[in-house]
Amino acid sequence: MPVPNLDPVNGRDRCVERLLSRHVESLDIARTLSSMGESFVGKLEIDANNPLHVIPACLLIRQISGLRSLCLLAVNGFYTEALGHQRSLMEALARITALAKNPDLIHDYLAQDVLNRIKLIGDILNFRSDWGPEIPREPSDLELRKKVTKGQSWLEGFQKAHGRKARDVKTFDWAQTGGVAHLLFGRFVISSEAMHFSPKSLDHLMVTDGDQIKAIRVGPEDKDIDHLILSSCKYVFVGIQSLANSLSTSVPDEIDVLYRRFEALYVQKAKDALGDPTREEHADPTLTLPLPRMD
Repeated sequence: MPVPNLDPVNGRDRCVERLLSRHVESLDIARTLSSMGESFVGKLEIDANNPLHVIPACLLIRQISGLRSLCLLAVNGFYTEALGHQRSLMEALARITALAKNPDLIHDYLAQDVLNRIKLIGDILNFRSDWGPEIPREPSDLELRKKVTKGQSWLEGFQKAHGRKARDVKTFDWAQTGGVAHLLFGRFVISSEAMHFSPKSLDHLMVTDGDQIKAIRVGPEDKDIDHLILSSCKYVFVGIQSLANSLSTSVPDEIDVLYRRFEALYVQKAKDALGDPTREEHADPTLTLPLPRMD
C-alpha cells in the first residue's frame, strides 16, 4: 500500500491542493518569473571585483528567493506570514534601485554591516554589565571591545576617505533615491504590521458578532492571494529592469513577454475586484476557539 504524501509540519495537503488550483495563473507567473530571473542573473557578465556588480546581483537573487518562499507560505494557507515576508522583497528592491540611481551609496550599504555590528556588540556589553565575576563570558568583554574598536577605526577611515560619516540609510530613503517609493506606500506598512505582530495583524483571527468577539479562528487563510503574489512579482520585475539598467544590458525578450502577461492579469484581477465589491472571499472551513464569557 502506498504511503500518503503528508506534510509533516502542518498537515495542510488538501488546503495546498485547493489553493494551487484556485490561483493557477498568478502562481505560474511567479514560478516562471523566478526561473527566468535566476537564468538572467546566471548569464550576466559580473565583475567579481566590482561591488556595484556583485551586490545588486545578489540582492536580486535574494529577492527572487523571497518570491519563491512567499508563494510557498501563501499556498499553505499562511497568508499573514507571507504578507510579512513581502517586506523583504520591498527592502531588496529599494536597495537595488537606489544603487542603480546613485552608485556612491554602495559605500553606505557596505558600512551598514559595521554600524550594525557595533550596535549589536554594545547591546551585549550592556546586557552583561551587571553580571557577577563568577559568570563566564564567551567571547570575553575584552574581545568584544577590541571588535568595537576595530569597527570604529574602520568608520574613521570611511570618514577620511569620503569626507563624511557613514550613514544609517533607512528603507524609504533607499526607495526615494531609487524612485520606487510609490510602490512601497501602504504595502510596506501592512507587511511591517504582519511581521511585527501589530494588533491590526490579528484582525483576521477574530470571529465577531457586531462589536463582540465570539471566537478565535484557527486554520488556513485564503485572502487576496492573487494580489499578494502579483504585487510581489511587480517588485521582482522592477528589480530585474533596474539591475539590467545598472549593468548597461537589456532585459531578455522572454521576460518582457512575461511582463505583458503579468500586466494583463493584474489589470483583470483589479477589474474583477472593483466590478463586484460585495464578492465574498473563498471561505475554507476553519476551526474556532470559543472565548470564555467575560460577565
